[in-house]
Amino acid sequence: MKKFALLTTAGLLLSMQVEIVAAASITAAQRALDAKDYPAALNELRPLAKDGDATALNLLGQMYENGWGVDADDEQARRYYEQGARLGDLDSVNSLRALKNKAYKAEFADILPQAESGDAAAQNRIGEMYEFGQGVERDTDAAFAWYRKAADQGNVTAWHNLGRAYNFGTGVPQDYAKAEEWYRKAAERGHQQAMFFLGTLYATAHGGDNSHDADVIAYAWMSNVAQQGDPTAQAIESRLKMKLDDAQMAEAQALAEEYKAQYVTPFSQ
Repeated sequence: MKKFALLTTAGLLLSMQVEIVAAASITAAQRALDAKDYPAALNELRPLAKDGDATALNLLGQMYENGWGVDADDEQARRYYEQGARLGDLDSVNSLRALKNKAYKAEFADILPQAESGDAAAQNRIGEMYEFGQGVERDTDAAFAWYRKAADQGNVTAWHNLGRAYNFGTGVPQDYAKAEEWYRKAAERGHQQAMFFLGTLYATAHGGDNSHDADVIAYAWMSNVAQQGDPTAQAIESRLKMKLDDAQMAEAQALAEEYKAQYVTPFSQ
């Protein structure tokens, strides 16, 4: 018992020594960065990053993002930030978010003229960027307006996005009937996410088709998405199976095959 206590104490002391050394190296690296002595900063940070120090990973990411002592490389910066973020480092999370937003801003500036010139795919993408605040301040009203422009030109993904907007009341009052209308248009063209969300409408008793039990219709859509490898759809499909009796299960499987024959085709746009 006494030997175990001594080993534990020794382990703790060693761990503390490692932490102290790491902290000293981080401080030295930060001073080198402040002094623009980038080779010295790299010498301090690289061994720490190799050992999984989150602060070192974040600082190395900044060096690659800004070209401090190395060739600027956003992809390498992203990898360092992602490693730090996986370790739960908030600074790395924020750095990763800022790096992505920089790329989004460039994308937004690049495709906005195309959207304004009437390109439907660009219009839909601008809508997504407004909806999720990617490279631009979040504006759900603007997102809906751009989706509508793209949808009016027959963009299938925009049909899905309009369905989602009505489903969740994003930029427009919530309306399950309109959500189903737009989801169905996209689903019938083979859009996998539209099929998924159409299935969730029925799984949550918000669908308007009374030709079959709601869970039967939900299963029919969800099963087709599950067969395409979607893990969330597979989990929902399993839960729906437990709710259906044998007769309903046979009906649901037949309906799934009907949908598959009519609508499950390779989607591209």
